[in-house]
Amino acid sequence: MTRIIKLYIMPIAFTLLFLTACDDDTEFRIEGTVEGLGTRNIVMTYVADRNVRTDGLVAIDGKFILIGASKNYTIVELSTAQHQLIGRLMIKNGQTVKCEYDLDDFYAQKVTGNKPSEQWSKFLRENADSLRSGDHRLNNRLVADYVASHKNDILSSALMLTQFYAVDHESQADSIFATIEPDARPESLVDNYRLILSRLNSASFHGRLRTFTLANLRDTTERYYSGRSSYTLFYFSGQGNERRDTIYPILRELNDSISNRWIRVFEVSMAQDTSTWKRIARQDTVDWPRVWVPGGVANTNFDDLDIPRLPYYILSDSVGEAVYRGGSVKTASDTLARRLKRTKVR
Repeated sequence: MTRIIKLYIMPIAFTLLFLTACDDDTEFRIEGTVEGLGTRNIVMTYVADRNVRTDGLVAIDGKFILIGASKNYTIVELSTAQHQLIGRLMIKNGQTVKCEYDLDDFYAQKVTGNKPSEQWSKFLRENADSLRSGDHRLNNRLVADYVASHKNDILSSALMLTQFYAVDHESQADSIFATIEPDARPESLVDNYRLILSRLNSASFHGRLRTFTLANLRDTTERYYSGRSSYTLFYFSGQGNERRDTIYPILRELNDSISNRWIRVFEVSMAQDTSTWKRIARQDTVDWPRVWVPGGVANTNFDDLDIPRLPYYILSDSVGEAVYRGGSVKTASDTLARRLKRTKVR
């Protein structure tokens, strides 16, 4: 009888020990695949204990396993070594999530393993066409509608932080954020992600664009110097995976409707090699300069600009000072429009 009791007690004790170990887990785990990534680096960025943490590894045939640590839910951003955003998710210690991403389509994603990340990927898939449009009003309405019906949902906070376009809508953003229940907008999540945002799009960044000369598509060279126009909009492109059909119309409008005396568009490719760059670039005919950067973001012409991801946009003034930095061509265009309006141009 004693032996039988021991046989029952041992598995139960082991199970309790296992469950306790899981509860006390000091790491989280992200497993996934990225269609189109191949055997290249994938980088994980998140904040824990008020510190921005970055880690990465080489994905093999697009497959990867990343391990990090955060006691509370944190927003993790996954990107390529060339700074192209692959996906976002929420995770904390003790959790494992599994991801399926597509390098050519940010919204074609599926994440499983915890409820917030599953809901997030579902929201992006179901609203992909609207989110791709670049229509900030539509984008904000989608997020506001989600928050209105999910006030107890931590994803509401994540969407407000990552998808809501707050420029010129600050009071609306604050009002909507205030409707989210306190437990669903933990200070750690909000403050931590804002650390990443400040690193990506620092309004206090005052680095100047230096004069440079780089190879262009005509196999000659193109020279940039700040005094050539009042403003220059730099479009830093990656491997061509970004949706150029949503970017080029805005760039063309600027290039065709405003005198070069006021604005010049300058496209800077960070493609891995010249053959890739030329293949991508020759798919479109444009009137603005297009150049290629040997060494990508680490090139000495641009390494002090701290370009965090691709595509990326910097609007500089006539002395080369950045007046806008960020990942939205529409925001860059709107910033320029406001400045030109003040000088009564257009």
